[in-house]
Amino acid sequence: MKTIILMFLAFSLLVVPDVQGFAPPSSFRITSSTSSSSLPRLNMADEKKKETTLDRLTGPKLFKTVTNWEGIHSVPLVPLRIMTGLLMIHHGSEGGTLPANFGTPEFQGFVDYIIKPYFGFLPGSPELWSAIHDYAEYFGGACLALGFLTRPAALSLLVSMMGAVYFHLSSVGAQGFPLGHVSSYSYDFEEPMLYALISLMFWFNGAGPLSIDSIIYKQISQEDEE
Repeated sequence: MKTIILMFLAFSLLVVPDVQGFAPPSSFRITSSTSSSSLPRLNMADEKKKETTLDRLTGPKLFKTVTNWEGIHSVPLVPLRIMTGLLMIHHGSEGGTLPANFGTPEFQGFVDYIIKPYFGFLPGSPELWSAIHDYAEYFGGACLALGFLTRPAALSLLVSMMGAVYFHLSSVGAQGFPLGHVSSYSYDFEEPMLYALISLMFWFNGAGPLSIDSIIYKQISQEDEE
């Protein structure tokens, strides 16, 4: 009996194929040509529905924050930078077309009614600080509009505008902000506050496209472009 069992096991080992080396008959094999033609293929372009403008306004992207301000996302920066700079220039040229017009009523009025009563704690001559204010806003605005030395220009405008915010809050207060109503329809500190926030953004992010800074950076940058 034992002899019969041993012969049966030996016969099984010879007949049963190795599982790892087992290959199904050719009739059951799926060739590459068969899989590419008959098996369903996942086409990402077909599965993903084409996004429409309505989808962007009502879909998940309504809540998405842009983290890379390049390409199309940088386009709004151009008119914002240029118009902010151009609108700032005239603030630095009281009494003439250039900054620091000493002896003019406009320049002296800035000294007497703003610098002396509200910034008397600053060291040095009030006329000197008035001139620095004019130069910062005049040339800072011009550089911002051109996108040249944008970060230092934006920083100078930020400091100047924060000084203007301090002046307005010190002279008339918050005027009931944010729910108060004033006769001029805008708070006195409202305009310099907006200018300050815009300057802060360009100080952090740089000029963006269509600027002299971007041209210079392309020439001197050592970074590998991806």
